[in-house]
Amino acid sequence: MPYSIYPPLGFTFQGQRENNEDSVYPEVGAATVQNRFFIVCDGVGGAQKGELASHIAVSGFAEYLNNHTSADFSEEVIDEALTHVQKQFDEMLAVQHLLKGMATTFTLVAFGEDAVHVGHIGDSRIYQIRNGTIVYKSEDHSKVNFLLKSGLISAEQAQNHPERNVIMRAIQGSHKDTQMEIHTLTDVKPRDYFFQCTDGVLENVNDDALCQILESEETNDKKLQLLLNLCDGNTRDNYSGYLVQVADNEPSKAAKEWIEPMQAMAASSDNTVKFKKTIAESEPVASSTPAETPKSNRGLWYLGILVLISAISLGAYFLQKKKPTPTLSETAPSPTLEQEAIIQSDTSKPIEFKPRSTSSLPIVKVPHLSAKLKAATSAAVVDTTAKPTSKVITPNSTAFGKAKKDTALSKTPGG
Repeated sequence: MPYSIYPPLGFTFQGQRENNEDSVYPEVGAATVQNRFFIVCDGVGGAQKGELASHIAVSGFAEYLNNHTSADFSEEVIDEALTHVQKQFDEMLAVQHLLKGMATTFTLVAFGEDAVHVGHIGDSRIYQIRNGTIVYKSEDHSKVNFLLKSGLISAEQAQNHPERNVIMRAIQGSHKDTQMEIHTLTDVKPRDYFFQCTDGVLENVNDDALCQILESEETNDKKLQLLLNLCDGNTRDNYSGYLVQVADNEPSKAAKEWIEPMQAMAASSDNTVKFKKTIAESEPVASSTPAETPKSNRGLWYLGILVLISAISLGAYFLQKKKPTPTLSETAPSPTLEQEAIIQSDTSKPIEFKPRSTSSLPIVKVPHLSAKLKAATSAAVVDTTAKPTSKVITPNSTAFGKAKKDTALSKTPGG
């Protein structure tokens, strides 16, 4: 699994020198959590020579490694990058003979797929620190360190040795071929720190101070500022470096609750069924007999209402069938004003309507009526049998009829 990191912090300062011969990659302020490797170089040769040498090394390595993925990082690829940089030195020296003698130290921290690859040349240093303890520390390719390892001088003598700035290895070009010391670190855990720096930092920051500051409860920004405070105004040389912390690769518990069901959905062709099954399996079973799936009662309500409406309609129909058909001579109501107008429509005289009470009209039996009177009588009978206009409750007027109105509701995670 690829390593993730917290926002990396880079720095480079001139110190008490006339110019800054250090170079870092990425440039200060440009690094993000997407960067897979970090480079810190300290130029040698003075003035433009050292500044140019560190710049060529940083840009050359970055160019070569950016053409490879983090899965490709290995000792072989890093060695190939060194060869690529030395050729660039050769090309520069071929056209600028005055640059002869330029050189640079080098440190690299590259995060691979399952390991962190570190490489260095010279006396710029790399640390891996976990919980205030040094897990890995590079050994300087310097004359003082060689004398110390040989037992010729003590640790106290090494701190103030007059040749402490003399290095045994540097990138100078193929005419003085060099070898990079590369290590593949697999013992890497979340929250481990990787700190790489030039020797200017080490003038005032020793191992104990570095471990104590990185073990504190301060933020990474504050920790770096505490380190820089030790150097500010006290360091003669340029001082540069990068502080990178490994992030927690494990997703949080809250994230797992959403990630795992979503992964189950993605792996299933029938996402809905598989997702419900995954949730059901995660719940404890109360008994050996599976509980029945609760059913909605909405269908029973609809059925009951339909049966009630049908019963009312059938009852009204049979009651109407049992009523005796009224005859005109016995039950026909008195002609209304409209009916009288129809009866007298054959005459050419205009009819004047006067309101009168229908209850005062006598019942007149007429053996034969004209066709228009029959039509009028039939219309009156139909009016007497018209259905009542009282409101009938339908399913859509009940609470169960709101489903369509509420279909716009949606549910999102955490909502």
